[in-house]
This record gives sequence, structure tokens and C-alpha cells, in this order.
Amino acid sequence: MTNAPKSKKERKRSKAKVKKTRTSVASESDELVFAVCERFFNQLAPENSSVDTSDKARKKGAATAVSEWVQKERNRPDLNREKIYPIVWEALHRNYLLLSPPVEKNMRDNLISKYDLKEHLNASEGEIVVTNVVGNTASKHVNTTAADLIIELIERINLNKKRNAAAEGKNPDNVRVHLGVGAGYAAMEVAKRLSSRAGAELPKLTLHAITPGGYYIAEQQKDTSTYFSYFVERSIDVECVGFFSTPVVMEDSYSSFKKNPSLRNCFERRDEIDVVVTSLASSSDPHGLMGQYFDYLKARNLIDEDVRQTLENQGWVGDLLFQPYSSTKPIYPDTLRTVALFNFEELVQFSQKKDKYVVLCGGPCADCGEPKTEALRPLLTNPSLRAWTHLVLDREAARQLS
Repeated sequence: MTNAPKSKKERKRSKAKVKKTRTSVASESDELVFAVCERFFNQLAPENSSVDTSDKARKKGAATAVSEWVQKERNRPDLNREKIYPIVWEALHRNYLLLSPPVEKNMRDNLISKYDLKEHLNASEGEIVVTNVVGNTASKHVNTTAADLIIELIERINLNKKRNAAAEGKNPDNVRVHLGVGAGYAAMEVAKRLSSRAGAELPKLTLHAITPGGYYIAEQQKDTSTYFSYFVERSIDVECVGFFSTPVVMEDSYSSFKKNPSLRNCFERRDEIDVVVTSLASSSDPHGLMGQYFDYLKARNLIDEDVRQTLENQGWVGDLLFQPYSSTKPIYPDTLRTVALFNFEELVQFSQKKDKYVVLCGGPCADCGEPKTEALRPLLTNPSLRAWTHLVLDREAARQLS
């Protein structure tokens, strides 16, 4: 016998109850929420913890066992089993639960061998990471994996800078790690993950926008500087260097455009950057930000040249930092110039400097899920196009590239 479907009134009452319960635990301390959540998952996987693993404890269920524990150990008789689940949800809401996808080491090794990347990775202290995920969440997990990798780089750079400062008789507490962030969905997801892990474990950060991102009429949410807001309310010392500009300018005015007071400071400070975070797009992907922007300009007769067609005539396969490239070299349109702190060659040079890193997010398109295989291939095969030290990609792209 199946239960009859709930009426509209019953559903409304149920939602109100859930909301009330959620509100009742929202005021609980961080320490208690984390402790309950940790105990709950340990109870589900006792082989990895020191919780009671007796048959009696298992029969009670995780929520009941945790409720009894918190009532006894924390003197909270009000936290019955029904309140344990809302507390676990509260932990999720506070970003205490972060999924880390598995990685595919064999595919990684195959890529390094096939494209002869060992020397490149050794010289740049770099890495390739293949996330073992497929489906519509693959893009997100590639980006969060990249963020976790960036955390490791930040910690390494901070430690080295503190050592150098101490050796030079300077105050190590004044050290800052400088992160350059590109535009688009991938950079947004990286920023979200980094900010969710922000706190005591992260040192003082300076965030540099390295592209304006978006095309302000219709894609303002992809403006790089908007990602900085994720960090503002976190308990870390953050300095922000915005980059307020149009995505492209006419080639003949680029030099004078860079001298604009609002941009000059950004370019003057770019050498401070320790880690550049960017992604790429395939030329064949209709959701690519640069391609969308050029189509937008052309459709409204804001430019005379069909830039997309011009790029395709030159063998355009992909772009990163709004910098288009073919299978052999970067491409620079004759009339329009991308505004970014680094052009393609400069980014390659940056990645070759000691203690400088470029983390490239190579996950599938966030809109259609198509892997960026053909855009990735030249960045692996052609040494002059290896504008990265760390590459994170999805399993399907790695399979097609192997």
C-alpha cells in the first residue's frame, strides 16, 4: 500500500516545519555544528573512526547515536535525533563539507608520456591532474580541484616568501601572496571554493583581476572583479586590484589605452602576481565567452570586421585570457586588441619564471558539457603554447587526448 500524495496544505505545513527547524539550528556555534557533523559521518563509517562500532550502536542509527552523544558530552538534552539532520544541513550551508573528486593517475601518466611533458613539468614545478568525473558536474569538479591545488601553491609560496623575508631581515608577517584571476565560469567556481576554505589556513592575499571579463552589456556577472566579493566577508586579510575596462579596444589605440590612470596601476603591479588562474574555450563552442562577445558586436553592427571569420581563417582552435590561438601560434586580429594584463607570449614567459605558476582549468563547457579536447591539444603538443604550469582537466578530455 502506497501513501497518498500530500495535499497542498500538507506540503506547505511540511515546508514551514523544515524552515523552522533550519532556523532553530542556524544560531548554533560553529564548533558544535562541526562536531555533530563529524560525529555523524564517523558513525556512518566507523571503520575510519573511533566511535562505538558495537551492534547495539549500529542498530540505533547514526542520528540517534549522535543525539545521545551530544546530549551526554555537550549537555544538550534539547538536541534529539530529529535535530541532528538539520545540523548536518547547516554544516553543508556553512561550507564545512567539501567534496574532493578522485583523480585518474594512469591517464595523467599517459598524457605526460605521450606529449613528452616530464621536462616541462619538472622545470616549472608543475602538475597535470585528471579528475575522475563525468557527466554534467564534471566542469564544476575540475574547477574545485583546481582551487584545492591553488591552496597548496598559496601555502608553498607563502612559506618561501616568509623564509626569504626573515633572511633579509624583513618582517615575515607583511608577506602577501598575489593571485591573478581571469574571467568566466571556471574562475568564478575557483573563487567560490577558495573563499569557502578561507580562514586561518590562508595567508594574506592580494587578488588581481587580469581580464575585465564579460561583455558588460549582457554578461556583467562574469566580470572578474565581482568574484572578489566572495572573499570580503571571510576572516582573512584580502587586498583587491580591479581591472575595469572594455574587453577589447581598437589596435591603434591600445598603447595609449594602457596609460589610462585606472589601468596603469594594474599593469604596473602585474609582476607582483605569483599565481595566474585561467581557463580556456574551444573555438567550436558556441558558449565561449570571446566568441559570444565578437558575435554580439557583429550582430549589432558595432564592428565592421567579422572577427570570428577572420580568426577561423587563421586556424583558430581556442582561446585563453581572451587570447586566441591556432595549433601553432597565438593569433592577433588586425583591428581589435584584447585587453588583458598578459598577452599569450607574455603568459608563456610568466609560466617559465621561477616561483611563478599558471593554473589552467581545462574542464568541459559548463553549458553543454562538451570537452575542450581540440583546444587543449596544442597546449600539450606545442612547447611555445604551453602557457601553463598546472593543468586540471576531466576524464573524457584526457581519454580523447590519450
